[in-house]
Amino acid sequence: MSASVAWTPVEVTLGDLPSFHEDEIAYELTDPQIPRDAKEVLIYTFITSIGQGKFQRGYYEIYTRDNNNKECKQYMNVATGEGVNVVNSADLWFPVTPDKLLRVKLYHPVSKKSENKHIAGKLAASQEWSKVFVVGFRN
Repeated sequence: MSASVAWTPVEVTLGDLPSFHEDEIAYELTDPQIPRDAKEVLIYTFITSIGQGKFQRGYYEIYTRDNNNKECKQYMNVATGEGVNVVNSADLWFPVTPDKLLRVKLYHPVSKKSENKHIAGKLAASQEWSKVFVVGFRN
């Protein structure tokens, strides 16, 4: 049996997920609720989509990068299409790297910026269709 490491719950809202193909957002892990010596953070994220057009799949690449450009990557699936309502979420642990950034990039080729297709489909911009939170940390 392995020893577990205690973690501390927090609630820090980082922002919305990227909306268009190849958009990337870097969220700062510098909130006062996350100690400077935190080694890992627990991320909770969700996506809601009401699709338009043909069925298509994509994914969010979620990662941190250390000073040697070594990346710790995890993924969350997303799909859209006519008549497809998608709700997906993930709880993911990430190492806190020296730059204190969590990065998220969307790969969803049909939602290319040139076509101005938002990943959430018909949802209005004012609706909560996605969010990224830090919900815990470990020292």
